[in-house]
Amino acid sequence: MRIICNDEKKEIRPGTTLGGFLGELGVNVDTVFIECDGVIIKKNEYDTFVLPDGAKVELIRFVGGG
Repeated sequence: MRIICNDEKKEIRPGTTLGGFLGELGVNVDTVFIECDGVIIKKNEYDTFVLPDGAKVELIRFVGGG
């Protein structure tokens, strides 16, 4: 299966959850918000939300600065 994550094509296994995908990327779930196909996914759904083939995923990180 293929998804697009932040404008990059990624291959994933069928049945991959959002939490599993983030784990494979080494992303700390406490530092990002995730949008899938234009919908913000709640953090408590990361481990149950199965990524569909062709999904467009955006990892949104907030950074501070001054």
